[in-house]
Amino acid sequence: MDERQLKCFLVISETGSVTGAAERLDIAQPSLSQMLLRLEEELGSKLFQRTSRGVVLTEAGQVFREHARNIISDIERARDEIKAEDSYVRSEVTIGLPSSFATLIGAPLIAAAAQETPRVQLRLIEAMSGHIREWLTKGDLDVGILYGIQDSRHLLLEQIAVEELFLVGPPNAFKHCDRHGFADDAVDLSAVDSFPLIVPTGQHGLRRFVDERARSSQLKLNIQHEINSLTVIKHLVQSGHGHTLLAHAAISEELKRGELSAARIVKPVFRRGIFLARNPSQFVTRASVKAAETLTNIAWDLIGRGDWLATRVKRSRMSGPDDNFMRSSPSFVQVNREFSLAQTAK
Repeated sequence: MDERQLKCFLVISETGSVTGAAERLDIAQPSLSQMLLRLEEELGSKLFQRTSRGVVLTEAGQVFREHARNIISDIERARDEIKAEDSYVRSEVTIGLPSSFATLIGAPLIAAAAQETPRVQLRLIEAMSGHIREWLTKGDLDVGILYGIQDSRHLLLEQIAVEELFLVGPPNAFKHCDRHGFADDAVDLSAVDSFPLIVPTGQHGLRRFVDERARSSQLKLNIQHEINSLTVIKHLVQSGHGHTLLAHAAISEELKRGELSAARIVKPVFRRGIFLARNPSQFVTRASVKAAETLTNIAWDLIGRGDWLATRVKRSRMSGPDDNFMRSSPSFVQVNREFSLAQTAK
């Protein structure tokens, strides 16, 4: 099946006649009939019902017509964009970022995009990962960042990093913290249930991840408050109302200012994957590809400089989670030597 076959099929459906379509396309009628026959054989279904007045679409033909129109439209859009002298003119890219990731990367991403693609309007939407997944599914986002692959099998995913979750408390909540605000001694996962926790509700990706890990470790967490606001959670923890579980990206500035402290969780380590996600049915523009590349490069640069305590993942093609690379353990490249996330505390 190729573009020419699809266009011929659409002309036949418009004219209601193979002869009329052949005249419009300026090809021999027998050749067009043979092309239609090969297309029907490939699809395994009749596309037209022959009548005394010409041809009419069958039910299968009506369904195929919509797909053919969309395919031809996408091909033409792709061709126009590739041929354009400046394919970034009047482009708009919408990216969904979870709150903790937006705090870390939002400002540098906007600055980089303004310099590299000044004619692209970059829209950043900060939301819970569940909402980002929903908007990607609806086609409201060009690119999104997701934590984990749960309920995302319909999306194209590329893992770009892996990060740890830490037990976060008010200043001086842990003994002997280093200059980064991290406790010298790690906390075993089995001991986390002794800390009163302030966490998001069940619809939040972070909460679902934490609950899943707790269940797998047969651990009952001491949940004191459920709040779907990163800012409020951090404020309550800072004020001594409890502890929480967050990644370094969400607390880096507070740690620098001494407003929070954190301890590693071990046995096992609390790690989660960070994925760049797209909707496979969404039309891909050069501007959205460039924005995703810029986002990834900024994230890796932050890791390399030690500003984000995470582990970079080797670049791989975007893929659905049913593919082999999503089922296997990814190869990690450790780039943060001062604080090795890949090393389990002994």
